[in-house]
Amino acid sequence: MGWLGRLLATLVCLALCPPFAAQAGEKPADRATDGRALTVGLMPYLSTRTLLANYQPIAVALEKALQQPVQLLTAPDFDTFVKRVMDGEYDIALLAPHYARLVSKDYGYTPLLMHKTPIRGVLVTSRSQPMNSFDDLRGQSIAIVDRSALIVIAAVVTLAENGLKENTDYRFVETVSHSSALHNAVTGRARAALVSYSTLLLAAPELQRDAVVWRDIVNTPGQCYIAHSRLSPDRQQAVKAALLAFEKSPEGQQFFEKTKHGGLREPTADDLALIDRLLPETRRQLSSILR
Repeated sequence: MGWLGRLLATLVCLALCPPFAAQAGEKPADRATDGRALTVGLMPYLSTRTLLANYQPIAVALEKALQQPVQLLTAPDFDTFVKRVMDGEYDIALLAPHYARLVSKDYGYTPLLMHKTPIRGVLVTSRSQPMNSFDDLRGQSIAIVDRSALIVIAAVVTLAENGLKENTDYRFVETVSHSSALHNAVTGRARAALVSYSTLLLAAPELQRDAVVWRDIVNTPGQCYIAHSRLSPDRQQAVKAALLAFEKSPEGQQFFEKTKHGGLREPTADDLALIDRLLPETRRQLSSILR
């Protein structure tokens, strides 16, 4: 057989080889051994370094359970992160429940689990300049991370119920992180900061020392884990099972104690009903990035 005949025979053999035929029908996300990393997007509610360090135990647990590399990713701000979720840049994402509900309804994500501890939004002031009433916010600024954040959307309602209208009686000032918002409050650059209580507990000691919680403003369901539709239902269930197993492990118990997230649970109908009431305002705040 000449060289041309041998080449043709080799090509035919490769085309008919069963392993290649089987792989052609598989989705990359379904194969744990193809070397592709499972990407996990983390909402940037903490500094990048702190966020990635805090969630490294989850990455390790997922790698071990799924037999697949895991890559933790985040973004510089909330809007960029949500846009990346919408664009499908993450296989798994951890984000606030109103963002999770939006992309589950409109972009084909599947909700997996949520943190047991609610997101507790608190108004924090400088310890040297405590507040006495909501009227102390009149003509003042409130430091926040992002106007589309769930605690901010819900806080606007609470403030309105107490006679304060956004951009008339007070204004929000966006900062790059909860720590920055706290810093603005304790240094007097803003009259108060609106942050989640869990991030206050994780703040630098000097910020905790100089800050005081004036009052709780909102309580909403905890952050949600969601899966992109490119992961098969079996793979999504494997991720969910791995997260639940992690929760029960010593490493998981240490993680939930450190982060104050309290563990994992299934979303309920009441959770979804509450979040659905906030979706119109969520869409309005994200109108520049929605497609």
